[in-house]
Amino acid sequence: MTIGIAATGPWAGAGILAGLRAVEAVGRGAIGGFVSLAALTADQQLLCAETQTGGTGNLFTGSPPEALLSAPYAALISSGPDRPTPLSQFVAAAPGVGIVTGHRFPHVKTEDDQALNILILEAMQQGCTAQDAVDTVIAAHPSFDAGFIALSTEGELGLGNMPSVLDLRSQGLAVQTCPETGMRVATVHNAIHPINAIATLANEVVLDAVQQRLTEVRSITMAAGIALSFGETTEIHIDGAFKATKVLHPRIPKLPAETSIGIGDHVKVVQTGHQIGWLGLEPFMVVRNNAIVSLDGKHEIQLPVLMRRT
Repeated sequence: MTIGIAATGPWAGAGILAGLRAVEAVGRGAIGGFVSLAALTADQQLLCAETQTGGTGNLFTGSPPEALLSAPYAALISSGPDRPTPLSQFVAAAPGVGIVTGHRFPHVKTEDDQALNILILEAMQQGCTAQDAVDTVIAAHPSFDAGFIALSTEGELGLGNMPSVLDLRSQGLAVQTCPETGMRVATVHNAIHPINAIATLANEVVLDAVQQRLTEVRSITMAAGIALSFGETTEIHIDGAFKATKVLHPRIPKLPAETSIGIGDHVKVVQTGHQIGWLGLEPFMVVRNNAIVSLDGKHEIQLPVLMRRT
């Protein structure tokens, strides 16, 4: 019936939009209708966007604002079309505190006329961690039908589902962290299929979208004839013209005289003794007597190098 995505780190706004677009493209069920999104910029400006229909395709007229895309704290909720207004009630947010989203009915009010997501936000404002705030509200109101993601401006994530939500066969939850960027993302959902893939798909796309924004792509030239030598880690060494001069690989002593080999998926690119990035594409190499004979069937090819933007 709903999906909630929250992320903290560089370009969190762009990341969660990419994650939701991926779910809309692949998912079947309660998706592609309403969206309510909130983001906090680095200087704690609150930016919001919403639509009743069409999902991410109708969320903005033209390109999304750069300030929203680059915001380091962002969260959304989405489902089918035409939810009760105001749509802002589905995501609670406060500058200097954080953002609370979720799935099912995170906006409903208690017998004291207090919205569940607001209660979590207020607990965070009073000094609770994001997880403690979620746990406290769930424990105090266990009969409601809601799940939550709380995101604090300290970069904390707190997640939890009410008992009735835990009983749903269609519910999913996943949390992931990117060690390279420090990005953290969480997704909760229900009634969107394939059930066991949606949360992981959303999170992976969020992290990948952010990684792309933080990466500059350069090209190096690799040609037949380059020697392969033993190295503890796999490395491509290049000269000042970005041409490969040698390749280091841990498996070189064990190779037959002629074989096919992949260089690997975590390959350092080294220039004048310093790593400048990582190889972005693995070529199919034919090797004879520890020298490259061909790469992807060619004598010479261009390969991308992924470099962190400064």
